[in-house]
Amino acid sequence: RGFQVKYGATFHDQESDFQRTFYFLTNKPWPSYSYQVRRADFDALLLEHAAKHGVDVRQRATVEAVAFDADGVSVAARLDGLPITARARFLVDASGRDGLIATKLGHRERIPNLGKVALFAHFRGAGRAPGRDEGNIFIYVFEDGWFWWIPLADDLTSLGCVMHARTVRGWPGQLDELYAEMIRRCPRVAHRLVSGERVTEIHRVANFSYMNGPLVGDRFLAVGDAIAFVDPIFSSGVHIAMQTGELAARAVDRALEDGRFTAARFAPYQRAVERGLRPFFRFIHKYYEPAFFEVFLRPKTRWILEAVLSVLSGGAFMRVGWGTRAALAVLFAAARMNLWVRQRAGRPVESRLEW
Repeated sequence: RGFQVKYGATFHDQESDFQRTFYFLTNKPWPSYSYQVRRADFDALLLEHAAKHGVDVRQRATVEAVAFDADGVSVAARLDGLPITARARFLVDASGRDGLIATKLGHRERIPNLGKVALFAHFRGAGRAPGRDEGNIFIYVFEDGWFWWIPLADDLTSLGCVMHARTVRGWPGQLDELYAEMIRRCPRVAHRLVSGERVTEIHRVANFSYMNGPLVGDRFLAVGDAIAFVDPIFSSGVHIAMQTGELAARAVDRALEDGRFTAARFAPYQRAVERGLRPFFRFIHKYYEPAFFEVFLRPKTRWILEAVLSVLSGGAFMRVGWGTRAALAVLFAAARMNLWVRQRAGRPVESRLEW
């Protein structure tokens, strides 16, 4: 499909005018690159692949009810306005942010202090980094929030600004004016956009960080965004969806073999998912602390750098070794020490979660 190859991520801190690029590691059991994808194209590719391998795909269908009994699961839906039903032994909730199980049978917990709003659009002809950095995501942290700059194929760039919800509520004008003002306040972004032309409307996504429950139950489990969505700072959404999908496939395959579909049967799947998500939530909360962000951009040793990259670029869903755990402990200790240094120097220490 011609997706843009990505070899790393570049962070720029406007306060210190410091920039650092992190590249994927080359000595790990996963590729040293990834892809920047347009979600609609990527999701269509996955759907076509599933259909090609025998999945009965029904598009434009809206699920209205789910019922569980001792023998299986019944789903009532509407397809082009007409009622349809489906019956199966097991349900995998891959409904994304709609969170079918959480909405119908469970709950959605908003993550404290991550009540952000993102405004984003696509541009054509915007500036590109040279060489292998062309596909890097760029993160620009500035006083009012942060921007993502995601280069896509076909000379398109996704540019999003993440702000606290109260910043948007307090803005007296239109959202497109707020978006333009945030670009103006981040000169690096404004400079790269000089040659760019906006080719989509400005989209708004609010309060996007949450954790759904239950994750598993008798005859069901959830995957991807139907479990949780974390702050987009580490571009973890597709990675988490794919990882939980693989874990779920193995768990369901074993259940189909032995015929046991109880919640207890899927407890190992839940533990593996929670273990994989935990580092992302911890890093995201710490990322918004200036003292941690400063240390994060300037790791003192290759040991610490590799530990961070291992966790954030693919290793979170694997069992983390003692060496990685020790390196991360040193990183967090250094951040606590830097907090004291910044306080003594009169530099900002308030978490950007308070934006």
